[in-house]
Amino acid sequence: MEYDEKLNISDMVRCAENFESTLARALKVEAKDPNVLNIDDNDYLFEYRFARSAVIQVFEITIESAWKIMQRWIKINADKSIAQKPKRELFRTAHDSGLIADAERWWNFFDARNKTSHTYHEEIAEEVYVAAKQFLDDLKDFIKRLEERR
Repeated sequence: MEYDEKLNISDMVRCAENFESTLARALKVEAKDPNVLNIDDNDYLFEYRFARSAVIQVFEITIESAWKIMQRWIKINADKSIAQKPKRELFRTAHDSGLIADAERWWNFFDARNKTSHTYHEEIAEEVYVAAKQFLDDLKDFIKRLEERR
């Protein structure tokens, strides 16, 4: 495989770190951690929705950054025409190249990301939040695999 000095993943890694810390805070809010929250139940719903919204926003930015890096790596190392292909094909190629463990999971994360413009609907916001909570391990695995292949 061709080594690409220009494939800089530092911005994506920063996004991942921000996502991890935002998610950690949201999970503490969700668990009503007294070290994070010292409020009554009336304010809890507001704090929960605020934390959930933050996770969704950072999830959206992070997955955008991740799939673009994934696409650049594949374009350099596996398939120069990947940019013209559907995202589902991107994730299949990433899986076949050993960048990700599960193409379908990444497709589901990307699908959840596409719903972020509809998060004013409570049910959709909750669905995206649940997907975002599952994303961190896959993201860390992708970064590890990417770094191994650089």
